[in-house]
Amino acid sequence: MCHGFGGNRMEFGYTFVHLAKRLAAQGTAAYRFDFAGCGESDGDFAALTISDQVAQVEAILDELANHQALLPDRLSLLGMSLGGLTASLAATRREVRSLALWAPAALAVAANEPAHVPHWDAFADGGYDDYFGLPRYRRFVEDGFAIDPWGEAAAYRGPILFAASDDDEHLPPIVMEQYEKTYGARWEHHPFTGVGHTFNDVAARERLLAVTEAFLLR
Repeated sequence: MCHGFGGNRMEFGYTFVHLAKRLAAQGTAAYRFDFAGCGESDGDFAALTISDQVAQVEAILDELANHQALLPDRLSLLGMSLGGLTASLAATRREVRSLALWAPAALAVAANEPAHVPHWDAFADGGYDDYFGLPRYRRFVEDGFAIDPWGEAAAYRGPILFAASDDDEHLPPIVMEQYEKTYGARWEHHPFTGVGHTFNDVAARERLLAVTEAFLLR
């Protein structure tokens, strides 16, 4: 389970915790972790890049594949927001049986040069821009210049669950269209209405957990 930018292994509303318990009750293990520099992990948040997060997920998948209680050909990935983008890329580099994406943040790497980055001057002035109260450093943005979120993700050929709200500012219609083109008939789309980027409604979160649990178990 890959959490979002600046998040942790609990995720919003403890959804990762709740989902892990639901899966465990059905005999399926769940692995939650804090990316380096996030939550309780070691590391410097200033060093956070998508490429490094992908490498961390690859290392985790390698360890889990060697775990004596797990079946290496039945590992799945779940990612929320930036963790969704990370999971979509990592799924092309290791054997992954299924992929669940909650509001994946492809726009985090939409720019491919400084002129396309909002508030680029902030990086020169203070070394970071303020992203909803968290510093987003220049190395994070520059790392994204080399990433094609849809072109790279298309290499994954397994089943995909995709959940997002129609009012999510991080997933405008053009982004949704790109994901649909990327995954085609392989994606199982679960649209939500009016609940924002983090599914801000008790009923919506319950539905999100239910459809994700069913997808991963199936």
